[in-house]
Order: sequence, then structure tokens, then C-alpha cells
Amino acid sequence: MVDRCCLDFSLSSFPGQEEFERLLASHGVPVDHYPFREDSLSTNRCLLVSDSQERLDRAKKGGFCTLGIGSSLIADHIASSLEDERVFRPLFTLWSDSREGCQLFIFDMGNVIIKNIRTLKKIVRHWHLPEQEFMEDFRGYDAPLMDGFISTSQYWAHVEHKFGIRVEGEPFAQEFKPIFNDEMVAVLKQLHQEGKRIVCGSNTFAPHWEIIERMGALALFDRAYASHEMGISKPASQFFTYILNKEGYEAKDVYFVDDYEENIESASKMGIHCLLYADGGMKSGSEKLQEVFGSK
Repeated sequence: MVDRCCLDFSLSSFPGQEEFERLLASHGVPVDHYPFREDSLSTNRCLLVSDSQERLDRAKKGGFCTLGIGSSLIADHIASSLEDERVFRPLFTLWSDSREGCQLFIFDMGNVIIKNIRTLKKIVRHWHLPEQEFMEDFRGYDAPLMDGFISTSQYWAHVEHKFGIRVEGEPFAQEFKPIFNDEMVAVLKQLHQEGKRIVCGSNTFAPHWEIIERMGALALFDRAYASHEMGISKPASQFFTYILNKEGYEAKDVYFVDDYEENIESASKMGIHCLLYADGGMKSGSEKLQEVFGSK
């Protein structure tokens, strides 16, 4: 996902350009025009939109994310026209969809409903593990744990074997000390008062889920979906399809809040309305939350 947009068309006035710019401006997305000073931009967070293959290729080499307007072009993303919102909507971090008409609301758990969820560095310190090696090794087990393909006891057996230590108890539980995010809890209460259906959709595993349930976080929802129980984790589209099928709603009637860009991008491509609850660009997560769920 990107924080800003740069326009570089071969025509002085490209069809739909004015409306495209107005749409981006309404969501707070900064827009630059060619010619622009490339050294003034953070190119890896910028989308170059063009109808020219030469300019798209040059921008790609410079580190830009690229969107080609025209079916014959090669770019990171291709749209038939500037009106093809389905293509470019998922790409912008600052773009928070309206919740108007949505009946089902899906909220992530970690760093959204609860905070203070990080455990890995605490585990490293407690068990005197080599941090870089442990972190790199964990990346190979993160998805299988979240998908429920392996248990945490199997993972710790691997750690004992690989790092030559004795692991006692359940470190993921021992080092997990979550607290509620008050501003998000207030949003859930507001939605309940409005009569909306609210569910949780979380990437997690059993030791954390049990603590989350004991602290009362799951009681805030009409239903909670955990990746390790579902057998699939975000950002896979099947994660969202599973919940939509269980809940009986179409994507157009659903709103999703998460703190990971790849999860938002995946849901948005399916037609789900989204809000990226994370600081960055020109807005904080709290500001975006207020814009969508503040006083109407």
C-alpha cells in the first residue's frame, strides 16, 4: 500500500483525471504531477499512475509502485480507466471507506481491540535466545501456528531441539500481557447500540486466544473467529470468505478494521469496506477511526 500518488500522463488532460484527483483528495491522499522532483518523494510509498509504458518502467526502476491505465501495459497494477475504483482503492493507506449501509463489522483483535501484545522479544530475553536467529527461525513457523497446522507444544519442542534449551510451561502465555484499547472498545459499544452485527476475525493461536477470552475481550462481540480454529489466516481471501459464509453477508455489506496493510488490501479487493487502523502518512489510526466512527 502507498501514502501518496503521482500522475504522469502522455496527454495534458487525461479522461477522468479531475474526478480521480477529487476522489483522492476527499480521502486525504496527496497528489503530485509530472514533472516532479523524484528526490523529494519517498518513492517506495508512492504510486505512479501513467498511460505510458516507458514512464511506468522508469518509475518502477526508481522504486515506485506503478498503476498502468490501459489493458496493454505492464505494471504492478492495471486498470482499464481512472474510473476503475476496484483496482486502485485497495492501494492507499489513507483511504478509509464510509461505513454507510454496512451491517456486519469485522474487527481484528491484536493492536486493534487489545494492545501490548508483543511476546517474542520478551521470550528472547527470558530464555536467553540469540535474537536474530530466533526471529528468523520463527518466521517459518508463524503461519503454521496461526493456521493451526502445528500446536505451540510442537513448536517449543522444535525450539528446544534447535537452540539446545529446556522450555518449561507455555512461553506464549507467560509473556502475553494484553490490555484493552479504550477508543476501540468505545466504537464496539457504539455499534452495538446502533444494532449492528459485530464479529472478531483474528490471526492467533490457542495460548493467546485463551487469555483473550479470560480477559473478557471476546464477550465484546456477537461471535469471534480465530485463525487456528478456522484453519486459515489473513491475508488469504479464504479467511474473509469463511466469515462471510458463516455470517450470511455479502462483501458490499461488510466493514473490516485491521492494523496490517496486507490484510486491508486483501479484504478491499473482495469489495469489503475497510479502515487501516495504523499510524502513517498524514493521519494517525485514531484520526481515521474518528473520521469513520465519530459523531455523525
